Amino acid sequence: MSKPIIIPDWAYKGHKRAGRGTGRQGLKATLKYLQYRDKKNNHLAQNHAYERWQDHGMGVSYGEIFKNCDALQSKHVLAWTWVISPAPDLMELVPQSERRALLYELTERVVEDYYTERGFDVPEYSFLMHNAKTKGKDGEPPQEHLHTHVILPGTAPSTADRIPVYNNTTKGHDRLFRDIAAQHFADILDERGIDWRPLREEPQADMQRNDEIDLDDFFSL
Repeated sequence: MSKPIIIPDWAYKGHKRAGRGTGRQGLKATLKYLQYRDKKNNHLAQNHAYERWQDHGMGVSYGEIFKNCDALQSKHVLAWTWVISPAPDLMELVPQSERRALLYELTERVVEDYYTERGFDVPEYSFLMHNAKTKGKDGEPPQEHLHTHVILPGTAPSTADRIPVYNNTTKGHDRLFRDIAAQHFADILDERGIDWRPLREEPQADMQRNDEIDLDDFFSL
């Protein structure tokens, strides 16, 4: 199996508290953590003129996003939390000055196409970008690992009442999510004339094992 070009992931926040990071309190803590995780930019994030969150209807601060999640929840889902995580070695092929814009565009395409393919109107959402570091292997230096965190409500708009949104592995929703993310990332790289396919011609070990990236860590508090 060749090394994946992107790893998208999702989870949901329910209403009931069942331990750390769950329920309403867990959602609020997660949103605050995401906003202030990058300590270098804390002073910027505290400035209302600095919009760390990219707002598509859910808000530009963790408090505003939390209120909108609460208002737009479904019976079982308070919010959906996504991670859009392109492979670090492929992102390194993109000029440094273009990476943020590429990742923003990729995130927007994946969100909008996924909901459209599911037959929903695109809901409100907000996202922000984080930059982690992979763990170097065999003496190789760590790589920059850019990824976005997306917050979406538990429902989608419709002409009448809002519709609850559920993502179920048994119904193939996870495969659809991965396929859409991979296709859009490949398209965006191709559109920019980036020669990325030679890096995926030979079967390689799984991306998570090679780079020791654990997406669960991105939601740790």
